[in-house]
Amino acid sequence: MQQDLRTISRSALFSRKVFPVIWLTLTSFMTLSFLYHAGGFTIAIFIPLGMIVFMAHSFKRSYAGVANRVYDNGDSLTFVYGKEQEIVYLKDVMNVNYQSMVSPDKVTLTLRNPSARDHSTNEVAFLPARINWVTGDISFKHLRRKNRLVDELIERVDTARRHVDNAG
Repeated sequence: MQQDLRTISRSALFSRKVFPVIWLTLTSFMTLSFLYHAGGFTIAIFIPLGMIVFMAHSFKRSYAGVANRVYDNGDSLTFVYGKEQEIVYLKDVMNVNYQSMVSPDKVTLTLRNPSARDHSTNEVAFLPARINWVTGDISFKHLRRKNRLVDELIERVDTARRHVDNAG
């Protein structure tokens, strides 16, 4: 089913799995190096330990609730979280928030009703696909990185809401 649908997100696999392993390996090596060269306990041991705590906190904030993949179905989006899937209709989206000058750039959709996957929140998020991988389309006038896929999604959400308002 997903083979013929357009993917509008990039994979969060590297950011969620690979990079934390690299980070933990380097900070563990740094910690062991401090302990070995100091000949025992030293105050410098708190530097890599602080780096580990900072990494855990920042990654939890950055990637909490981010979908693994998002497929475009035309009038809806299919969010894939591991083996779970959630369909979000564009007419049910209240707001599209695109955070572009942060790492990672992230799109958060605010829904009218709470998410079926998590009843405590009414937001779903994904990492948008990049058109131009190196620079994006950086707009220095607005101090943000433009993404044509996100701009198109915002237009489609507005169109879907207008059709619902006109019909109802």
